[in-house]
Amino acid sequence: MERHQPLPRRARLVALAVTLTLAFGTTLTLAQERPHEGAVVTIGDLARGISDAYLPFLSEFEAETGIRVDVEQLSFDALFDKMMLEFAARTGYYDIVYLSPGFMATLIDAGYVLPLDDHFAEHDIDLDQFLAAAIDINRYGPDDAIWAYPYLADTSVFLYRSDLFEDPDERAAFEERYGYALPIPTVDAPMTTDEFLDVAEFFTRDGMYGFAYPQGGTAYGNLHILPWVWTFGGEYYDADFNATLDDPSVVEAFAFAQALQASQPAGTLGWDYGDHIPMLCDGRLAMTAGWFHIGLDANNPDVCPAVAGSIGYAPPPYAPGSGLDHGFTVLGGGGLAITADSADPDAAFTFLTWLFADEERALEWYLDGGAATLSAVYDAPEVIETWPWAADFFPVANYLLATTTKQRPTVPNSHELFEVMAETWHNVALGRLTPEEAARSAHERVDALLQAVR
Repeated sequence: MERHQPLPRRARLVALAVTLTLAFGTTLTLAQERPHEGAVVTIGDLARGISDAYLPFLSEFEAETGIRVDVEQLSFDALFDKMMLEFAARTGYYDIVYLSPGFMATLIDAGYVLPLDDHFAEHDIDLDQFLAAAIDINRYGPDDAIWAYPYLADTSVFLYRSDLFEDPDERAAFEERYGYALPIPTVDAPMTTDEFLDVAEFFTRDGMYGFAYPQGGTAYGNLHILPWVWTFGGEYYDADFNATLDDPSVVEAFAFAQALQASQPAGTLGWDYGDHIPMLCDGRLAMTAGWFHIGLDANNPDVCPAVAGSIGYAPPPYAPGSGLDHGFTVLGGGGLAITADSADPDAAFTFLTWLFADEERALEWYLDGGAATLSAVYDAPEVIETWPWAADFFPVANYLLATTTKQRPTVPNSHELFEVMAETWHNVALGRLTPEEAARSAHERVDALLQAVR
């Protein structure tokens, strides 16, 4: 596809009266061929930058199709509570809702949202144009049905201070202390978990820390320990929903995370997401990890001037004893689902396709603060022109989405499961439980929760 710099929205021409010449010699205008004229589509979405970024498109969409789109932006908890009230009352208030992996199973199992496979087929939407991860995060059930339109696919990128890792004096000091060369991680040669611990320990000195990652509350306590469990070869449960946390691999994961905690600042157990960014930007972290927007910002001289140009991008470390050749990261993001009570699901799908499957609009949305789910958007030259300092980020990000990501456990009581794992991890970090005790306790508690879905 030939690429052009998208025009500003206000400069775009809206084709309201394009004339089509039919095979029988008659003519028809698009203004007359608008089957959803007068429909109103209401979206319940999270209040954040990617939803802000598509609001300016709505008037253009209405002019072209006759469909008005209203967007209600709420916090995560407020959106979930509002959705559940509307769904329970069968009001049909929402036509489209944000579908997070955190409550995906709850909404699907209750019949509140529609599978979209038939819509994709009827509208001749090529799923291969989307990043595979953007489709996978919206699959659920034994038949892997797609329950939401690709909207956001994300994962954690590991970030490191390349200026420190490449410094000759630091390299000499590391080799003298540990007996091997300071590793510089790449997608072809990630660090091992043992190397990762050594590097984190080495750089924890003089007001600097080797690593830091938010671990507060249920969400981030679980998001911290879950990928380490995977990396060491463990799982929370098996295909029959029997807990599998009484496994040596899980003990290893808890022990590794406990050792890593010694190289992190005090307070990380209470940090919310983003609390680590100031320390990254002012040079007090040798390594950290973060969603894609942090990868884009880390080398931006306007955002992190003290370290801009000195941040490298890396995959997670891997555990050689696991038998796996790479570590794991959590697949983040979600999709936009069409509700079962929508008065006009076809109008809702028309909007989703109009904006998120059109390469030019999807690119403009991304450049203005949206997300990238089309492969063509990531490959567009305008992306590097917009973020020239992050040229090395995109190949690593694509590799991680294709290789290291896993969907977090999705069962109707996922949140309760995550509460158990976050609490268990916090008890290990605080020295209240040994890794062995933690694995046994978590196994028993998670297995009891899973009885409801077995």
